Amino acid sequence: MSIGNGKRFADSLTKTVTFLVLTVLSSFLISSSCNSDGKSSLDPELTERLRQILTENMEEFGIPGALVGVWIPGEGNLIIEQGVSDIDTNEAIEKNDHVRIGSVTKSFTVTVILQLVGEGMLSLDDPLEKFFPEIENSDATVRDLANMRSGIFNYTEDQDFVVLLLEDLLRKWAPQELVDVADSNLPYFDPGQGWHYSNTSTVILGMIIEQVTGNFVGDEIYTRIIEPLGLGGTIYPTTPDIPVPFSRGYVEFDPETGLMDVTFSEPSSSAASGAMISRLLDLRKWSEALGMGTLLKEEMQQERINSLAPIIFDPCDDDDPDRVKRSCPEYDKYGLGIGEMDGWIGHTGEYIGYTSLVMFEPESGSVIVIIMNIFGVGEHVPTKVFREYAEILN
Repeated sequence: MSIGNGKRFADSLTKTVTFLVLTVLSSFLISSSCNSDGKSSLDPELTERLRQILTENMEEFGIPGALVGVWIPGEGNLIIEQGVSDIDTNEAIEKNDHVRIGSVTKSFTVTVILQLVGEGMLSLDDPLEKFFPEIENSDATVRDLANMRSGIFNYTEDQDFVVLLLEDLLRKWAPQELVDVADSNLPYFDPGQGWHYSNTSTVILGMIIEQVTGNFVGDEIYTRIIEPLGLGGTIYPTTPDIPVPFSRGYVEFDPETGLMDVTFSEPSSSAASGAMISRLLDLRKWSEALGMGTLLKEEMQQERINSLAPIIFDPCDDDDPDRVKRSCPEYDKYGLGIGEMDGWIGHTGEYIGYTSLVMFEPESGSVIVIIMNIFGVGEHVPTKVFREYAEILN
């Protein structure tokens, strides 16, 4: 699949985002429902407010379709299926639709890393040079990679890579090719001396999993997480295909031409940092397992929770004209493949055509999952909606 002149598209990208910062001006016909029977078990006033927040944000940012799940123990739950999964047919988006979950994949990858640490197969203090001595900042530890403090350049901020990606979304990438893109740029800082969200770090963690286990990282995620939790709609894909039913994914390169369908793209371009596919109810299960440490030894889950620390980094508007700028993260804190916002823990995701969020509130056991079938509207809208929800629910 080709998307015209990649250079023309790349020139429209601002340097403050990981992939694209785009503006969506169109709005779409919105249809909505709650649970499959059209009812919510939450308080009616709360239900109406949550639905209103979602609708307002969808209209503001031109979101074609959204899936939202809110589960509050002792109070009830709400599932919202709002908008369309296909703008050409106006087919309604549904809770069983498969979507690409982008960086939520990181929480899976790092969970496998923590399992391997718990099994004594590696240590969080192992230096990268033990596995791949040629990679930049090879004195960074596994811990540094997992909590985004490695200083290793984020390959998706390399503009030449973005051009190649957009020219052919079906191009297959080897993990080492992604790392090579990063290595062609200078590190941000010495390991442990700052914080910078880097997809490269999690790609490398996937490579470490493969080296330590001798198995494909997707197979390890399947046997260690997907199968035990019964996540029947979750996969680590190796082709651009997406299981049916699925929601199509969209992006807007040019307001004059409108939304472009980018549903089918090669997942190897994000590898262990963002390749996975899932669906709403699976992500509820995963949010609970991630937040409670269901698949980790108790000490490893405590290590993960203790790793959450405030994000401190150079301002996004620093005055170094030679440094590619990056998008500011949406988290209040970040740790070992997990983030914190407003006291909830989980992860956000963004991939070509899709954005997502999974959050768990440790005290109450509440879960919020938000999925949208658009990418690059200027901010991470699931996070914006979540923040508004959390203000009401906390």
